[in-house]
Amino acid sequence: MQAAGRMTTKARHPFAAFNRRRPWSWMVAVNIAVMAALVAYKFYDYPIIQYSFLLANYHFGFMKRALLGSVLALFEDKTRLSEVFWIHLAVWLFTMALFVVLFKRTFGFAGDRLQLFVFTFGSPFFFKNFFHTIGFFDIYGCLFAIVVLLIPVNRLFPLIVGIGGAVLVLIHHIHFLLYLPAVAVIAVIRYVCLRPFSRGDLIYCVLAALPACAAFLASTFIAAPVPPEQLLAYMRARAADPLPIVNITIWYTTIAEELAKTAAAFHVNAPRLPVFAGLIAMHWPLIRFMRALHAAIPVAAHRNWVALGVAGITLGYVVIFVFVFDYARWFSNWAVCIMLLMHGMALLQRRDGVPVPAFAPPNHRKLDETLAWILTAIPRVGLQIPF
Repeated sequence: MQAAGRMTTKARHPFAAFNRRRPWSWMVAVNIAVMAALVAYKFYDYPIIQYSFLLANYHFGFMKRALLGSVLALFEDKTRLSEVFWIHLAVWLFTMALFVVLFKRTFGFAGDRLQLFVFTFGSPFFFKNFFHTIGFFDIYGCLFAIVVLLIPVNRLFPLIVGIGGAVLVLIHHIHFLLYLPAVAVIAVIRYVCLRPFSRGDLIYCVLAALPACAAFLASTFIAAPVPPEQLLAYMRARAADPLPIVNITIWYTTIAEELAKTAAAFHVNAPRLPVFAGLIAMHWPLIRFMRALHAAIPVAAHRNWVALGVAGITLGYVVIFVFVFDYARWFSNWAVCIMLLMHGMALLQRRDGVPVPAFAPPNHRKLDETLAWILTAIPRVGLQIPF
């Protein structure tokens, strides 16, 4: 009888541990269910426009947004529409797994860290929106930033960051402002702030950054090497499925043309800006925690670097907002960059063994739970317009 009682207690223990931390455990479960629903929905809603992104390659010579298509062309003569879904699903799941590893390493899941996990992992800005924007390459920047936070810091670290940055820009040149500023801030935290640094290291870092800069300049100012009709015919020849819609102008549009299109659409997008501001405000517990984390960084120069980094990341997004009008994407990716920078801040804060500040003060419990449930219920932010 006693043995049976012990077995029953052990059998109930996992659920009991889950239940003791409710409602936060339930929020994680609901977020996972929402993500599963998004995957099921996208399975029957293949993105035709993003299909063309995988068909562009270096067949005629160098052009922007063509690296992934060139890699696929090495292994197959024709690309199927379904590959947009399966490739992105694999990258999405891999990025999610690495983020869980990163979160466990940086913060763990004990105590109030589950609340912090809900406000990051479950944020509509993060993985839920990454799957909504399937095929737009944004997640590759997030993936690389997580890798930079996880890999060992040794003599190869700047070289890996520099080559990875160049690869990101060749995937999509907007990564130069979208994720590379956040990657650079994180890399400086790990390579400069947390270890002895010399003049030789500075030269090494500058040289390592040159390939990404060169890739950006080439991608920005070199147009596709053949007329649009020829490129379109080639892409349709490589498509294993019908390709009725191709925005072929994206491989030819100049900076001036991008600026003119965004300016023309601003009167439509401007009234939506308060919606994005409201979504950011709903992350107030996370903002409160990051302020405490920043204040607890023991070295003033490091606090200044983090503040400068946030300003630099934000400035990059201001430039993106001016030239490209997919505002829901940009607000979402900006929030992801700040969430990833938080992990770098935690490294600086605890370098002298000081415990990381609490995330959830008891006097804010009701507000935190209310905001967390709202964010959990929001399935995405969007691509251009909110929701």
